[in-house]
Amino acid sequence: MDNGDLKEFTREELAQFDGNGRRAYVAIDGLVYDVTHEESWAYGKHYGLTAGKDFSKEIMGTPHEKIILGKLKIVGKLVD
Repeated sequence: MDNGDLKEFTREELAQFDGNGRRAYVAIDGLVYDVTHEESWAYGKHYGLTAGKDFSKEIMGTPHEKIILGKLKIVGKLVD
């Protein structure tokens, strides 16, 4: 899928995908990833973070940094 064909999410729309009875999405560097079925994101929570937000800065402080993104499905792009 070309990035131009991706669904566009505003921050408000992304916030709806918090994993609380819904799918869990996170944004990193302008792309929106589906973490719904990732064990480490059970119920939309991951080490004190809640899905539905942009974690572009936070991911750089993690042990895996952006390496983990390769296995996640891209579902859209974040627009401001």
